[in-house]
Amino acid sequence: CTGPVLVADVRDLYFQDDPFGPGSPEVKGLQVFEEHLNTSTAHWLVDWPVGDCKGVHFKKPMLCSGTTIGTLDAMMKYLDTMYEEMKAWLADPKCRFKTLADDQSIHNWLFYNGDLGDAIAVKNRDGIVNTVGFEADIVFGTHLKKMQEEKGMTHDEAFITPLPGGNDHTWISPEIYGMTDEDGFFTNFDGSRSRVVHQFDRAGPGFEKWMKKQDFMTDLGRDW
Repeated sequence: CTGPVLVADVRDLYFQDDPFGPGSPEVKGLQVFEEHLNTSTAHWLVDWPVGDCKGVHFKKPMLCSGTTIGTLDAMMKYLDTMYEEMKAWLADPKCRFKTLADDQSIHNWLFYNGDLGDAIAVKNRDGIVNTVGFEADIVFGTHLKKMQEEKGMTHDEAFITPLPGGNDHTWISPEIYGMTDEDGFFTNFDGSRSRVVHQFDRAGPGFEKWMKKQDFMTDLGRDW
């Protein structure tokens, strides 16, 4: 086996199609994946740990450490590099942080410092992975605020109120938000269904109720 290989989070990720099936982009070397275009490494998640540990600050597109794809050889090299860098951070008192997300700090540092060789960064909604968390969080958060301020709902009432366009068939309006197709599946910018969806848990209960109805799901482990 020479790959390709996907290393990913499991709690907040699901497949809408085979990531390496027919029509999927060819995988050469290592692929890392950008988050929403409005996120960057200036966010504290990267800026604080890298700034304290390495003494540098940079503003580049935020890469998500929760999904990485590569050939078997490229993935093994990536994991070895991550492991060695993590050990180096643990050995240096100024590189130890009380956070559970410093893998993202290290992931971004290694890529932008040139330590991942010929790895390429794939723009969000333009490849195998669609990291939806940033946009989904804004959409759902804005909806909650609007329902409370304009409709006088409590937080709990607003929380279970469907997003605009939500019905028995879909959970959100594709025309208003441009995140999904008419059936509720997340899409890439070219209109095709995203093969891998990450950080879906930011989209709210309407999405998860829709998700539970899909043929590819049996149990989300949640009771909304």
